[in-house]
Amino acid sequence: MYAITGITGHVGSEAARILLDKKQQVKAVLRNPAKGQQWETRGAAIAIAELHDGRALEAAFKNTNGIFVMTPPLFNVPNPMADHDQMLIALSAAIEKAQPGKVVYLSSIGAHLPAGTGAIKKLYDMEQAFQKLTVPTVGIRAAWFMENFAGGISHAKQTGQFPSFLSPGDMLVPMIAVKDIGNLAAHLLLENWTGHRIMELEGPTRYSANDVASILSGQLQQSISTYTIPENDYQATYQSFGGTPAASALMAEMIIGFNSGHIAFENNGLEHVIGDTLLEDALSSYIHG
Repeated sequence: MYAITGITGHVGSEAARILLDKKQQVKAVLRNPAKGQQWETRGAAIAIAELHDGRALEAAFKNTNGIFVMTPPLFNVPNPMADHDQMLIALSAAIEKAQPGKVVYLSSIGAHLPAGTGAIKKLYDMEQAFQKLTVPTVGIRAAWFMENFAGGISHAKQTGQFPSFLSPGDMLVPMIAVKDIGNLAAHLLLENWTGHRIMELEGPTRYSANDVASILSGQLQQSISTYTIPENDYQATYQSFGGTPAASALMAEMIIGFNSGHIAFENNGLEHVIGDTLLEDALSSYIHG
């Protein structure tokens, strides 16, 4: 039995799908019972647990061969760092008491850095906490999500300009598709190891914002150019997306970290995995369905 948190999102659902296709038993760890029906239909067990609720998490994680942990972005909470700290306390306590066979968790590129990474600092904290656990763990330091660009496709189609935080426009950035993250997570859950591991994950090619505009030009069959969002507008832009001031400030700091080159893979002899999905294919699903 493998317990999957974040199963309603792209990464968790892909991991669960692969495990179920391999005839493995899966437990969907959900906050909202209403979202469990589709997974019950597919043969998954259901556990209802908030990530702040240590007792419910312990029950969900007991008698499992492994668990996948992915914490939410906390984009709409007043104090994302404090909220995430409470989740880590609950998760760590639940894992220690439940003693699952292993823990696979989603981290991020740059999570080895203790400062200057904005929202990624939450995942630095997760790595520090989980590496103290007495069960085997592996953190997946995923590159920039290719799907982050999906929200700008409609604007690009309407205006001919693709808005991007990445600057300069020709800066190459490691990127990864969410299905490749889910695929790696599922396969790691089926492995056995001891101790604590960190894996870096990126796609087969690095891309720039200008590359995104070029790909969209071809797929939309219209001329698309890159519009670089000014640094002074980062926080206000994220707030316009619905982020709280604190969450938006963290996102702005993260973007500055990427653009300055501060946020990068550690490249310190860690396992480094290359996914299969090209950016063209990741974006195509949002354009063509």
